[in-house]
Amino acid sequence: MTALGIGLTVLGVSILLTPTHPMPPYAVRALLEGATLNIEALLEELNITNKGYYVKANDGRVYALIPIGSDIGPPREEFELKGFVTKIDDRKYIVVVPPSTEIIRAQELSEASFEDALNYVLVDIAELAESVESVSMENHVIVSIKKPRSRLASWRYRNVLGSLEASIAASLLAKIYGVARVVDEVDRDHEKIITLEVF
Repeated sequence: MTALGIGLTVLGVSILLTPTHPMPPYAVRALLEGATLNIEALLEELNITNKGYYVKANDGRVYALIPIGSDIGPPREEFELKGFVTKIDDRKYIVVVPPSTEIIRAQELSEASFEDALNYVLVDIAELAESVESVSMENHVIVSIKKPRSRLASWRYRNVLGSLEASIAASLLAKIYGVARVVDEVDRDHEKIITLEVF
């Protein structure tokens, strides 16, 4: 009986000491924002201005493919990552790993709907927003983010890949549908409206 009591006490203390989130949300947000700043520097250095496409690759990860030269649309076939510049169907793209690529592969998101997954990442894991809602219309998805908390001023990143919140939303859509892109973003008082296109 004494061994059982000691065992239960140790188990109880272990449960109390185990954090509910392995990493605090502010730390997750800081890591995502830091990754965004690194990509911003790369886009600036290469003077990239074309809008990128978020594409699910053969390995199951989502990558951002940015057309080199004129934008003649998203890749029309599956691709295998072959370096920083990838040629797909006679089109060249710069390949960038979006900040949320590994987060969206979490087991908790495997069966979740788009809106549930976006809420989980933006609200629960990274605390980048207070709440998220989405509406689907044909090949577009409109996302409304209440009280966005990211304050990055990454102009080039936003123009090419969207804001951090839009980038995460586009990555999740690409994971589900294969290819997505940020079309437009509007910042209002305590709200951000993001328009995404699905291919």
